[in-house]
Amino acid sequence: MKGLTFFDAGCVIGDTMQGPGPDARKLLQEMDRAGVEKALVVHAGVATMPQLSNEMIANEVATAPDRLVGAWCLLPQQCPEIPPPDQLFDIMRSKGIAALTLNPTEHRYVACRLTLGHFMDAAAERKVPVLLDCFDNLWPELYAFVAEFPKNTFIFRSRWGKWGIDRQIRPLLENYVGFHFALSGYWVPEGIRDLVELYGADRLLYASGFPVFNHGNQMLQLKHSGLEPEDIAKIAGGNMERILKEAE
Repeated sequence: MKGLTFFDAGCVIGDTMQGPGPDARKLLQEMDRAGVEKALVVHAGVATMPQLSNEMIANEVATAPDRLVGAWCLLPQQCPEIPPPDQLFDIMRSKGIAALTLNPTEHRYVACRLTLGHFMDAAAERKVPVLLDCFDNLWPELYAFVAEFPKNTFIFRSRWGKWGIDRQIRPLLENYVGFHFALSGYWVPEGIRDLVELYGADRLLYASGFPVFNHGNQMLQLKHSGLEPEDIAKIAGGNMERILKEAE
């Protein structure tokens, strides 16, 4: 893997109501040990304390703004908990926040155009990526949401282990050019190479799943994927860099 730059699209840090978790300092230590240059991070408390977790992740990424970028949680536009789109994206940019995430089940709303349309349209216009972690194993809801917002840039981060989710994920890769698949829990023999042969390397992202998984698990898969070096470089970090550069 010599010469590759890794940008981890799948890290979680911070405390929850259930107990303490790793902070930015611990994450950076693990990144240095594994040879990961940058990471996109979500706060672990986003499900139970969305507004506070937004503040906390901004404080964490501020400790290493050249290496960490954060994601903020959206809430329905009908409640005044989140600033309107123009103001929200200006604040995000100033605080090193580069992506959005959702938690509709925990926050008691239905993720759709009625509840999030203004924010999602503004994110699509700015090409700000939206994380879809909340739809893990909720396939009808995931399909409906992506279909309702086909112009958005999405990142879905897998946590599914050795059995894979190819029958669920391939239709999304096939039909939506803005849909990206982060590989944190995708351990299918020759699966990465197969996805690249079918859909290209541009929409696959290296992701560790830290702290549940370590940074080396997907490095090993990429190393033994049999892909061309340029495709490995895209997945390792080039695609994530491109996504963030395209965003305003």
